Amino acid sequence: MVMLTILMSSGAGAQTLVVKAYTEDWPPYNFVKNKEVTGISADILRAACELATLQCESQLVPWVRAYKTVQEMPNTLIYTIARIPARESQFLWVGPIATRTTWVYARTAVANRIQTMQDLNKFRVGLIRDEASLSELMDAGISKSAIKVLNSQSDEMRLFKSGHIDVVVNTEIGMAMSRKQYDISGTDVTKLMKLYDGGALYFGMNLQSDPKLVEKLQSAVDKLRNDGRIQAIVQQYVKLP
Repeated sequence: MVMLTILMSSGAGAQTLVVKAYTEDWPPYNFVKNKEVTGISADILRAACELATLQCESQLVPWVRAYKTVQEMPNTLIYTIARIPARESQFLWVGPIATRTTWVYARTAVANRIQTMQDLNKFRVGLIRDEASLSELMDAGISKSAIKVLNSQSDEMRLFKSGHIDVVVNTEIGMAMSRKQYDISGTDVTKLMKLYDGGALYFGMNLQSDPKLVEKLQSAVDKLRNDGRIQAIVQQYVKLP
């Protein structure tokens, strides 16, 4: 989940577009390794910027700050962001960059007591502030009182591991990476039920962004997909059974 600030710098002749990227920790899509922002989406961004002749810089920031900035500032971009109906009119969409199917995961210690989506109301559900799954769970009838809103993926996974929350929502590759990163045994987590299917992950640009910039990034992403480079990037991070 990243926010990009587009800056102009002029040299001797042509202008260079500098793309300043801000992301939260959501492995394997975006995270820091060896002091560098990396991951599926970060690598797609770098490749797209190279094709579009943009200079890219990345930095970790809270998701809420990225979301607010992009809605207020032209020529900015946020990712990795789910394109859902509630957000459709909030951004100009570039992508898709990855598929999105989300699942409800519970601590195995309580999993046998959760048979339906409504049963989640009896437990502590951890979600990151302003993430798409928050509105999707509420649409499914989950009460606000059952949801503990957190500021980051790291907060969520630490509380899940310690038993302070019982349920989280993630994609399959996201949860596989989180279990590895936070040393959570597969026997301690149960995949319960599908929350949302058929969605996708995108770059979302401010509505007042330069149309030519949006077009350049979209063309670059399309080329990466058609060349098979997006799929190759995904496979570098996670191989699902």
